Amino acid sequence: MSRILEQIEHIVVVMFENRSLDNMLGWLYPAENPPKIVIPAGSAPAFNGVLPEMWNPLSSGQDNPPTRVAVTASAADSQVPNPDPQETFANVTYQIFGPGGAAAANVPMRGFVDDYATTATDNPAQIMECHGTAQLPVLSALARSYAVSDAWYASVPSQTWPNRAFVHAGTSNGHVNNGNPPDPREWDVPTIFSVLQAMGASWSVYSDTILTPSLTRTMFPSLWPLDLESHFHGFSAFVEACAEQTLPQYSFIEPSFLLEPNDQHPPHDTLAGEAFLHAIWTALSTSKSWDKTLLVITFDEHGGCFDHVMPPNNATPPDAVSTLGDEGFGFDRFGIRVPAVIVSPYIAAGTVFRAAGETPYDHTSILATLRDWLEIPAAQMLPSRRIASAPTLAQVLTLTEPRTDLPHIDAPMSRRFQPAMTEAPNDLQRSLVSGSARRMGLDPKAAVAALTTRQHAVDFFTQNPAHPHA
Repeated sequence: MSRILEQIEHIVVVMFENRSLDNMLGWLYPAENPPKIVIPAGSAPAFNGVLPEMWNPLSSGQDNPPTRVAVTASAADSQVPNPDPQETFANVTYQIFGPGGAAAANVPMRGFVDDYATTATDNPAQIMECHGTAQLPVLSALARSYAVSDAWYASVPSQTWPNRAFVHAGTSNGHVNNGNPPDPREWDVPTIFSVLQAMGASWSVYSDTILTPSLTRTMFPSLWPLDLESHFHGFSAFVEACAEQTLPQYSFIEPSFLLEPNDQHPPHDTLAGEAFLHAIWTALSTSKSWDKTLLVITFDEHGGCFDHVMPPNNATPPDAVSTLGDEGFGFDRFGIRVPAVIVSPYIAAGTVFRAAGETPYDHTSILATLRDWLEIPAAQMLPSRRIASAPTLAQVLTLTEPRTDLPHIDAPMSRRFQPAMTEAPNDLQRSLVSGSARRMGLDPKAAVAALTTRQHAVDFFTQNPAHPHA
């Protein structure tokens, strides 16, 4: 193993929620405006985004052939899709393969509208509404000014906890869904934070949360001990660390998931997520450490949103428990594509990147990059075979000297659309309650059973206060 990214001293990862690549950046590089650089050299020169002729069927049971629902050039508003699509393993399987399942020979990626019709009975066509670049000015500007991947896949074709587990641990311990309810005892595996702690590398998790604790810490009992308290902070501490040049070597940033949400989780306002991303960008790009920093912006999973690319079926099962995990899944298929934007002054503007080999990028590429960047010995690294096979980000930083230019990116309207507190909580919000209940010594099932509205989730954390970032 050789050292990579020697010019980098700080890696920062921010992970948003539940959006596919086509949904957020599908229109980034139309045919008349191709990317300037593709990596690896010789790969397809065109960005693999949305084309106007793409569609999904809406099967009413009476139409033969079914109604064709085409993609749109922009979304109707910044809360689309609304209501929240489903993203369990069963739902995602249907979205990819249709009613015949994984064994069917149907044309793939044609089950999004029909699956969403089971949730959004009034307007299932919303799931084909892809946001235009003008609707996401910060994410689009960073993608064009630096690098974006059109072949970065969620690690699991399913929900939040499995995919966030892969970015932190390289495995979901055989789980394909969050759990009913999610119980951290079933996710008690070593994480990259344990590795960094053992080797003396600096790290922090920064959460822009109001009231709720860190999702990362909630998920993994190995992160609960009080002697790790100093590694979990609010977002203001991240801004301060950028200004004072005290950023740790590895930073992981979480958005707000419940009150004033800015996590991009449908139907949460995408402009709120844009404003949060702009705050991250501003803090980093104005720091004196900017020319030594690498920012990774990605999403945990596609969240039921349309994407046209069939996920590869050459994923490496991470461990023995995953060779035949929940629901008989062998962890040999990746999830659906998600946005992945890589930002550094060592990256040329207009770059699109894919993996150089047969194994594509997924969330474990972040862990593989950390391994080679910090020269973590094999004996100390997480044992996941998925990490071992993942490509790193070394190839994306192609410049020998850091750029001195900065793109001008205006701050979007700073707002956080708050869904009605009478609405049902989404699966992630439920998981925060059940996971926190377990950590507090309460009954997770009882806590979730009392959870029928978002206000009930707020009441739980109000009545069971914990440090909001811990």
